[in-house]
Amino acid sequence: MNNSSLIELENSRLKKLEEYKLDEQSVAEFKSKIKKVNVEESNKLGQELFEEVSKKKTSSSSQDELADKVIELIQNGANIEYKDEKKGDFPLLVCARKGYINIAYILLRAGVNVNQVNNYLTTATMAAARHGHKDLLQLLIILGANVNAKCFDGDNALMSAKRHGQQECFDILIKAQSHLTHKNIANQSILDIPGNLSFDLSNIEDSSLSATIVSKTEDDVLSLISEAEDKLNELNSSVKKLTK
Repeated sequence: MNNSSLIELENSRLKKLEEYKLDEQSVAEFKSKIKKVNVEESNKLGQELFEEVSKKKTSSSSQDELADKVIELIQNGANIEYKDEKKGDFPLLVCARKGYINIAYILLRAGVNVNQVNNYLTTATMAAARHGHKDLLQLLIILGANVNAKCFDGDNALMSAKRHGQQECFDILIKAQSHLTHKNIANQSILDIPGNLSFDLSNIEDSSLSATIVSKTEDDVLSLISEAEDKLNELNSSVKKLTK
């Protein structure tokens, strides 16, 4: 990607941040309303926050009530990155699983870490991709989420999207420069992951894949062949010495 494309991309990102009121000034204003409490109190409120977002919500009105409760807890000093003892899950990760974009938005305005991981190295980005919450996924990416983070088995968010048939999230991650050549601990690439998702070539343009492809001239190829032959001759020579 050339410099002009990078500048255009960054300008677009900053415009989106202002649109969502997630720019530095808006975040600073929101954070200025948060009370300063001791660590013990902050964690206690953080646990309550986690438990609230983890509850089953069945209606839009109950989710509105949840948003009010979350704002109250945060402004009272709740630890927004509180981790549950069982799996190390945290509020933003729960929101990404459930698609609670409004609650995630509040957490993001409070300055939550978009790259936080649980005990299995799962990020909110991976969870949003797996469950098909494309708007939340885009929001995380705009705020600088690492789309190439790997969970404990080496899968990244792109692999998770393919495993669970999330085409729109898959396309978003490719546009966000997700590494198409990455392999997990089972030595699987994105092409080895089961699923029938399609690749939109217009999304792949300027992606990480293009950076790995280097055109070769005929002279380049001949030079590589010659180099390989020299190494083979050296190996044969070494073997003969050892067998004498």
